[in-house]
Amino acid sequence: MSLSLFQELTRGLAEETECYRQLLVLAHRQKEILVSAKIEELPPNVRFEEKQVFILGPLVSRRNELLARIAKESGLKKMDLTEAMLAAPGEISDSFKETVLGLAKTARELESVNQGNDKLLKNALSYVNFTLKAISTGGRPSASRMNQAPEKPAPSFVNRTV
Repeated sequence: MSLSLFQELTRGLAEETECYRQLLVLAHRQKEILVSAKIEELPPNVRFEEKQVFILGPLVSRRNELLARIAKESGLKKMDLTEAMLAAPGEISDSFKETVLGLAKTARELESVNQGNDKLLKNALSYVNFTLKAISTGGRPSASRMNQAPEKPAPSFVNRTV
């Protein structure tokens, strides 16, 4: 197994991890923006996130190319990072495993923060929709409720006729 391929893959994974860390910082910033309702700060943050994603794309492509080459050398059709950790040469095995686990941890953290931000965004949009409906109806009940027949009050026990 080619030690140089694993060294190159390790360097690439370290760069990828750094991109994910930058995205994680930006995701935390986005959470702060959403919680504090400083929406005017959201577009610049999103642009920074987009830049990081554009940097990340070629790194992921390179990782996949290197994994394909390592798989080919190993006589396999394809290989993922878990399989690569098992196949890493002894002299680089520990550092490679540490790099892969660091990447996975950072990606999981980013996913968790992004899921929270998704919920915050959905709540904010729901509130905006509610507010717009309230404004457009002048605070009156919505037309769909107004079209329903008014409920007849049930006669009380005392007012029932026998």
